[in-house]
Amino acid sequence: MSLSFRQMEIVHAVSRHGSVTAAAAALGISQPAVSMMLRECSATAGFPLFLRKQGRLQATAETRVLLADLERVFEGVERINRLVEDMRDASIGSVHVAATPTLADNFLPPALAVFQRMRPRIQITIHTMDNLSVVDTVMQERVDFGLVLTPLGEPDARLVELCAGELICVVQPDHPLAGQGAVEPADLAPYPLISFSRSLPLGHLVEQTFRAAGVPRRIALEVNQSSVACALARAGIGVAVIDPFLLLDDRDHRVARLRLRPSTRVSAQALVPRNAALSRPALLLITTIRRSARAFRQRMAL
Repeated sequence: MSLSFRQMEIVHAVSRHGSVTAAAAALGISQPAVSMMLRECSATAGFPLFLRKQGRLQATAETRVLLADLERVFEGVERINRLVEDMRDASIGSVHVAATPTLADNFLPPALAVFQRMRPRIQITIHTMDNLSVVDTVMQERVDFGLVLTPLGEPDARLVELCAGELICVVQPDHPLAGQGAVEPADLAPYPLISFSRSLPLGHLVEQTFRAAGVPRRIALEVNQSSVACALARAGIGVAVIDPFLLLDDRDHRVARLRLRPSTRVSAQALVPRNAALSRPALLLITTIRRSARAFRQRMAL
């Protein structure tokens, strides 16, 4: 016959504490129960496990051979229990996030500063890529969640809104349009347009805005990142229509920022596969990012 885990626990406790009374207190059971189970352990093993000497129970030579392995077993049990407790509190683990460079630059640093103070043992890995690649990476479940610009036509995903704003126009500070508070697509028509492919969410939004105004969108320079569009506008190459999130930080981007009319809503969202079960650390990180993003909402107004 083999010792059960409970019997191993009794042997380990008696060996560690040196008496039935102390072992019973440690295990939270009665002294007679420990004495009875100890007799059962010896019967199961087929040899005495302890001998009483000078009022204390001492392990027999056979039991001492077992104790080294028993110690490793119960050290492992303690590690598992600590791990379960840490998981319950979401204090250990790892989270992988895919994000566009703009959202990674603006939304993640303040949120991660808070998150790391709360959960310093959780490892965060950030993968930056364009919007469509973020969507693909999330759908393939290669990351826990993604940060994207919407709207998206992805039916198999859940979206958690972080922050919303409107498309803006950026130009060189001495550009003829720089002094205007707001511009329309017709105002941009005389100048080289820096914009996105219509296959990208931002490009689709800009295309809709120009079409609604009855103005053809003639792209002089096509890009896939707002930061590149902003840099080209800053160099005086043309006018760029981008999302507002790039300009949320305190860096001097050296561009004039103009409202685009009619207004077109764009939002930053956390993207999660619809049927995915997020880990507790990932859920906590999304919650932290959402709370951090609240500080940005009042900065959406120009």
